[in-house]
Amino acid sequence: SPPVKDLSQQGFNLNGGRLDYIGNRPVAALVYQRGQHAINLFVWPSNDAPTSERASISNGYNLIGWHREGMAYWVVSDLNLAELQQFVQLLMEQNQTR
Repeated sequence: SPPVKDLSQQGFNLNGGRLDYIGNRPVAALVYQRGQHAINLFVWPSNDAPTSERASISNGYNLIGWHREGMAYWVVSDLNLAELQQFVQLLMEQNQTR
């Protein structure tokens, strides 16, 4: 199961989730909201070693990906990079306290 975090106190509301596919792989897709911006968090099991976050831009969307605790994470949004990095940091902090 993907880790689902309630970040509404920090201004990131969880709107829902779904099963999606990336590269023919089933992934959990959680949808958060910050103002008018949707934030898609994609999570799936991974055997890759833990990595720090890496950010990129594609077609006007900010992407941040990392691996931790046997899971791969990718966040995609048109939200500005600073707020998206704040979202990622909150996810990581909450994962450490579970």
